[in-house]
Amino acid sequence: MAVDAQTMMLLTDGIAFVAATFLLIEWRSLRERFLLSFALGFLCIVVGCSLAPLREVGSFYIGIWLSNSMVPLAHLCFLHGAAALAGRRLGRAWFFAPAACSALMAVPGMDAQALSLFNAGCVAVLSLRAAGILLADRRTNGSETQMLLCTFLFHGGFYAVKAFCAFAPGAFISLYNYTGTMIVISLFEGVLVAVALAMSVAGALRRRREHRVTQLAESDPLTGLLNRRGFEAQAKSLLARAGKNGGALLLIDVDHFKTVNDSFGHHEGDRLLVALADYLKLKTPIDAVIGRLGGDEFVVILPRLDEAAALQFAQGLCSGFGRGVGPQHCGTLSIGCAAFGAGTSDLTEVHLQADRGLYDAKSKGRNRPGLGPRDLGSYEDDGPFFFPFAAAG
Repeated sequence: MAVDAQTMMLLTDGIAFVAATFLLIEWRSLRERFLLSFALGFLCIVVGCSLAPLREVGSFYIGIWLSNSMVPLAHLCFLHGAAALAGRRLGRAWFFAPAACSALMAVPGMDAQALSLFNAGCVAVLSLRAAGILLADRRTNGSETQMLLCTFLFHGGFYAVKAFCAFAPGAFISLYNYTGTMIVISLFEGVLVAVALAMSVAGALRRRREHRVTQLAESDPLTGLLNRRGFEAQAKSLLARAGKNGGALLLIDVDHFKTVNDSFGHHEGDRLLVALADYLKLKTPIDAVIGRLGGDEFVVILPRLDEAAALQFAQGLCSGFGRGVGPQHCGTLSIGCAAFGAGTSDLTEVHLQADRGLYDAKSKGRNRPGLGPRDLGSYEDDGPFFFPFAAAG
């Protein structure tokens, strides 16, 4: 069944209008910059498709030049949206690309082939640049922008081929009545990409919302560290990803924290906890997993550290925090250390060992690290003990 050019333009126009309306409504609620950028891009497509039928009555500047100029402008908006989604800023030079393309297409006597070359080349560059930004963004590895990246790669690649074929015989015959092989193919590709872009942006929005909900559920509101639930999930993921290398677990407790609260107030106690959280983020390696289990109890997993290195690292934490200046550093730390070997899949026993090390550090005067015994049977059973990692399996 043959579908004429006007029908495909109408389909693209309708899809772009619905997408723009949806994204504008979402933007008014969420105020995400990328939503506004993509909405404006789809609105440019709507304007271009709405003006295109005027070319059939011989209006070059409105039906062809202005209509086609909307296409690079739309893709500049899409590029800006991709950059905003990835947390990047565009250089100012990119904002002149659509204007330069429009100026070239307005040169008197420009034939269909040359006009198509400039238009397709500009769209290809803008689309591939958007794909490059998303590709460089590490969140694209199985994250919210994966489908959007693939759409820009396909679209940019198609328009690069379209520009390359600008002077091929029969590719672009007349822009007034949509004759030419590449013109027909391009109209069909435009419908597909309009749908794919709309779905990709909607999918990115949904995944971003899910990610934020997960962050809220797994973050400690006071310190910004992982809470117990988040730490267990990250610990399980770390063991699955790098458990073959082994590592160490540190169980950290603020000495005399109740006295700090009673003497200086809970506000000062909160400041002390925030100061400790910032200190741990500053001193631990980038691949460490840090969490607050509750109260003044913090926990850190350090990949690839053996028992001796973990004890030395913990000693440095105690010494450094103890030398802090100011009322927010009026506490010292006791740290229980325990190492786990390659292939460890559960940290329940490791946590128990670190807890015994913490008990040992406190019994020896606090403000020091302690090493838990490898043989937990050497300790008498002093009642039920809570295993925070039991739920992680």
